[in-house]
Amino acid sequence: MKEIIKCENLCKTFFTEDGEEEVLRNINLSVKENEFLVILGPGQCGKTILLNIIAGLETATSGRVLLEGEEVKGPSPERGMVFQRIALMPWKTVIDNIELGPRLRGVPKKTRRKEALELINMVGLNGFEKAYPHELSGGMKQRVGIARAYASNPKILLMDEPFGHLDAQTRYYMEEEILRIWEQDKRTVIFVTNNIEEAVYLGDRVLIMSKLPGTIKDEHQIPMERPRDYTDQAFLEYRQEISEQTELAL
Repeated sequence: MKEIIKCENLCKTFFTEDGEEEVLRNINLSVKENEFLVILGPGQCGKTILLNIIAGLETATSGRVLLEGEEVKGPSPERGMVFQRIALMPWKTVIDNIELGPRLRGVPKKTRRKEALELINMVGLNGFEKAYPHELSGGMKQRVGIARAYASNPKILLMDEPFGHLDAQTRYYMEEEILRIWEQDKRTVIFVTNNIEEAVYLGDRVLIMSKLPGTIKDEHQIPMERPRDYTDQAFLEYRQEISEQTELAL
């Protein structure tokens, strides 16, 4: 598989009245096409800032991000984002939320409506096209967020702890769903989480970040076939191995 994205010596420092705060230090990573990469780390390790820099929503203090060899210099439809907090327009229906990006880019209504309906089918929300966000469960709202990210036909899907606010049962279900969607329509995914089990369940590869200043301190390949079983011996061994190298509790 070819390399699609690369971070070279990324550093991020915030300058405030109270002084400097170094958030990221010398982040180097690469991601291959259609890889499901998980970035795992505790709170306050800079993983969301890293994702925002890759998305073009933040600028690095030094270093650069390359997408297929071209430097990232701002947001682009090539990098779709699913946010930690569900950021749907409350006054718009499911289908209108999904169509928002294509509409702003001038995609004809007939084309964007057809694509939005296909995405609604892909994320399993048939029958809820005209529902408003307040009528949806947390998991359903996140499905809309995923469909909206796909609507831009991105090369890379960036996911910032998208299931962290869900209850445990819904979270497990959404983990299964994102893998089903990913298998159906393969994209490169960079998924941020602070949950060890989620990282092992989802990732082809897991990068472990340290606390501030955030650095990549370890990497684990997860060569297990999918679907994965939380009680499988190999799963438990990867889980334990990773837990011994993180600042997270099981």
